[in-house]
Amino acid sequence: MKFPITRESLHAFDYIKDQEEIKEEERQERIIKTINRLCLNFKKYMPSYSKEKRFVCRFMELGIGGNDIPQFIEKLKENFIGCDYIIDPLNTYIIIDWS
Repeated sequence: MKFPITRESLHAFDYIKDQEEIKEEERQERIIKTINRLCLNFKKYMPSYSKEKRFVCRFMELGIGGNDIPQFIEKLKENFIGCDYIIDPLNTYIIIDWS
């Protein structure tokens, strides 16, 4: 349910659809918060990554589950533009490579 809302929208209200939208919004918020936390840590520890020009993110440590990985990577690409991304076959980590 998006606000402001119209009378027509209230008449057409679908509880199941609304709950799905709420879950998706919460998921998006969680991914954005995770990206922000990752960027903050990246800035904090950048000197230790600068030699190898690689940063490893473990999905489990970030709280990213299998279904969230594709959207997480898309948001990551918005923040680390032009970098290469390497994901291990088991989807346990991603490497951001700017070499």
